[in-house]
Amino acid sequence: MSRKNAGGFTLVELLVVIAIIGILIGLLLPAVQAAREAARRMECSNNIKQLALACHSMHDATGHFPSLCYQRGYATDSYHWRVSWCAFLFPYLEQTARYNIVLQIPEQGMDCPPYLKEATFTHNGQTIQNPYAGFLSAFICPSEKVADPVDGELAPTSYRINLGDETYNNSTSYKKDRLNRGIAARGDQVKIKMSSITDGTSNTGMFTESTISPKVDKISTLKGGVAQSSADVYKMPLSLVEECRNNRNGSELASVFSESRRGVRFDGYGPIYTGVHWILPPNSPTCSYNHAEYCFCAASSYHAGGCQVAMCDGSVRFVSDTIDCKRSDYANLLSSGVQAYDNSGASYFGVWGAIGTRDGGESIANP
Repeated sequence: MSRKNAGGFTLVELLVVIAIIGILIGLLLPAVQAAREAARRMECSNNIKQLALACHSMHDATGHFPSLCYQRGYATDSYHWRVSWCAFLFPYLEQTARYNIVLQIPEQGMDCPPYLKEATFTHNGQTIQNPYAGFLSAFICPSEKVADPVDGELAPTSYRINLGDETYNNSTSYKKDRLNRGIAARGDQVKIKMSSITDGTSNTGMFTESTISPKVDKISTLKGGVAQSSADVYKMPLSLVEECRNNRNGSELASVFSESRRGVRFDGYGPIYTGVHWILPPNSPTCSYNHAEYCFCAASSYHAGGCQVAMCDGSVRFVSDTIDCKRSDYANLLSSGVQAYDNSGASYFGVWGAIGTRDGGESIANP
């Protein structure tokens, strides 16, 4: 006769019940995780949509969309006073107090450059909140692995503005015929208006996701690191694009230098902090030639299979990382040694590149 416990079950029956419960938990857990990720993805979609709508509000108020960066109030080139698109969206994201401080910094000579890490600074004996520091959920995807400031008090961002399909230095170039393919360039040189988007606002991307680098010197993940290129990407021959595309060895990924982790500063003026290039498809490597500006930055996310993209009409799409990213004559372009910075027509980078160009003459359908 089988021995029964106090509840009337035999030991074998108890073990069977425990095993069944374990199996049910094992079946349920992936479903719970999938449901949580679906909720995070929906929240992320709402975040990026709100940024796009904030851009429209800014356009209504100023007549143009935000730039990658804008150097205010100085005739000479000064990294000290460059601020990114994030700061100029503050008034439209219920962050007016931060914005008012940003406006006062150059006019009053406050010692608060965009790279200041401390939470506060002192001016004329007063302690003032650093507008560039402190976590803001509006700039963070809930699926992001790095969800807190990773460099002192600096505030990170998961969302990056569209720099188009070329890499000619966005934040220091004074040439108005450069960096004029996407939505954002340097604001005191080029301002993009609604009328500038001749490909159509529903065909042109405004923001996408790009993951944030963790606070470590060596990064072993494709989504967190920056791959060193073998040559300067300033004019970006297509051979370097292919080198970057194929650089998926985790041991080759690292921070370019200590201050150049991807997305760690929502008011960083360099492309690696707040911009993205529509060159390689989502979840490709980001590559640089030892500089925060001489780089091409890929879209990426922790959502399975792709990333969120906010279009210039305010809609949001999920774009697969298998999206077409090579024009039909790409092989010929590659063999001829074309440099991607001098293109004025259809993007070299297929449907993905077409989303990144505002006036390339392309059209897209359900990317």
